[in-house]
Amino acid sequence: MGQEVAQKILKEIRDLPPFSAIANRALKLTNDPRASAVDISRVISYDPAFTARVLRMANSAYYGFARKVTTVSEAIVILGYETLKSVVLALTLQKFYDNEVRGYGLEKGDMWKHSVGCALASRLLATQVKYPAVEEAFVAGLLHDVGKVILNEYVRDEIDEIIELAGSQGLSFAEAEKRVLGFDHQDIGSKVAEKWNFNDTIVEAIRCHHRPERAKKEPELTAIVHVADFICLSLGLGIGNDGMLYPLKKEALEILKLDEPEIDNLIYSAYSIAEEIEKILT
Repeated sequence: MGQEVAQKILKEIRDLPPFSAIANRALKLTNDPRASAVDISRVISYDPAFTARVLRMANSAYYGFARKVTTVSEAIVILGYETLKSVVLALTLQKFYDNEVRGYGLEKGDMWKHSVGCALASRLLATQVKYPAVEEAFVAGLLHDVGKVILNEYVRDEIDEIIELAGSQGLSFAEAEKRVLGFDHQDIGSKVAEKWNFNDTIVEAIRCHHRPERAKKEPELTAIVHVADFICLSLGLGIGNDGMLYPLKKEALEILKLDEPEIDNLIYSAYSIAEEIEKILT
């Protein structure tokens, strides 16, 4: 692809809209140690969709609370500020993710389900390996494929060449994508995360999630997203054109000190994720 196309893609990233005013305000409050659950619930209550889904999240089997939560402030106390930030971010990104991403063979809603599935699987895996920043893993999983939304129309014309190159030379989809386009969805996704001011470790996890051995800042987080992505594809969540060209890297298992039987157990544990996606965020 020519320099002109690359510049056009970068301009699209620069022109991405910021998060909604309500989401921005809620996210800021969750970072303010002086803000109470009541303060945050007051902001969220201006948006009925946020209100309903925060309550749905708190009452989902995924979090396993014994009694029904009926108010937003109670949900915030139960979920915690970090989890609330993840919920607000997920809800904010839904419209961005929910369209068809035809260039990658994803129908309407597929990208959304895959991204939320990867976020939940990352959270599950982070808990399993005792990674200290569980909600950071959720966010990295949620954002890992954001570059596909930007590259969608550009990949569409090149997809046959990418798939043929991957098949004939034994490359992963991302490697073939980079050879044909000059960059891949990881590169573009990391630029989007930088635009939205996410921290360096999340940016790295997005940029290296197909190549976890290249992560330097926080290899464990990148490995978590890589394995979570593999788990979601194994469950059939948003396979698309590249899903069958996604090898599970042994380096990621070594970083996380996992073996293949443990991955099989995690896939089994993650079966409920597909059901929870429908209940929580649709």
